[in-house]
Amino acid sequence: MRDASDILSCALKDFPCTYLSLPLTIHKLTKNDLPLFDKVADYLPCWKASLMSGFGRLIMVRVVLTAVPIYLMIAMDLPKWVIRGIDKQHRGFLWKGQEQANGGNCLVAWEKVLRPLQYGGLGIHNLETLGSAGHKKLMHLDLAQDCQSRCHKMP
Repeated sequence: MRDASDILSCALKDFPCTYLSLPLTIHKLTKNDLPLFDKVADYLPCWKASLMSGFGRLIMVRVVLTAVPIYLMIAMDLPKWVIRGIDKQHRGFLWKGQEQANGGNCLVAWEKVLRPLQYGGLGIHNLETLGSAGHKKLMHLDLAQDCQSRCHKMP
C-alpha cells in the first residue's frame, strides 16, 4: 500500500474522507459526514434579507440556493432528511429571511410553491425530483456508452 502511495505521490487517508468535495465512507452517512447544511447556510445572506424584497429572496432560492446541493445530488443519493433540511432552510429564507420559518409564517404550502410557474407555483425546484432525474441521466449516459462500446467491438 505504501509503495503505491509513493509511486503515485499521493497521501493515504482513513475513512471517512472527502474526494472532490464528496464524502466517502464505508458506513451510512451521518450529519457529520454531510456538512451540506452549513454550505447552504453560508449562502444565506440573512443580514441582507430584511433589505431584499420577497421577489429577491425568491430568485435567491431559485438560482443560488438550489445550485449548491445539485453537485452532491447527482453524484450520490442523498438521504431524505438532508433534502428536508435543505427545504426547511429554503422555506425559512423565502418567507422570513431567516434560517427557519414556522408554519404560521409560511404563506403557501411548500408543495404548491414547488410547482412550475405555468401550474401556479413559484418555480422552485423539487430537490427530490431533481436528484432522481440526475441519477437517471447518468444511468442513461452509462447505458449509451456501454451500447456504443459493444457496437464498435462487433465484427
